[in-house]
Amino acid sequence: MTDLAIVCAAMRSLGKGDALALRGQAAKLDGTALIAEEAAVPVWDRSKDYSGWPLGGPVQHQGQVYKLLQPHNAAHYPDADPSTSPALWSIAHTKDPARAKPWQAPQGTSGMYMAGECVLWTDGAVYCCKADNVVYDPAALPGAWERVEG
Repeated sequence: MTDLAIVCAAMRSLGKGDALALRGQAAKLDGTALIAEEAAVPVWDRSKDYSGWPLGGPVQHQGQVYKLLQPHNAAHYPDADPSTSPALWSIAHTKDPARAKPWQAPQGTSGMYMAGECVLWTDGAVYCCKADNVVYDPAALPGAWERVEG
């Protein structure tokens, strides 16, 4: 085994350990805490069985972090992913403007924006939500958002 292979194996092991530790704490963490630890959040895998995961277990998909709402086997839903499965996954939002994610429209009650949560809007600016349960973006409902950066 080469030195590079040894280092890569060690890094994978550390990353897996970090992801397992984060998953174990996830139910107690809000979106801000999960996104702050995003480096330890595993990438969503359409062939993975999430049946044994705790509620709130996080995954990354297309630059966003999602929390598990309903344990399931992703292989049973071949055409679905976290962004299209609001009954299974909910998008996580952060209150940290420096870690704001691009706007993603909530689906029903899944992923609604709460007061203090931030979004990176299409104009490159960061906006913080001023109310709970907001489903409209900064352009559609400007009174619900305050520009904080950008």
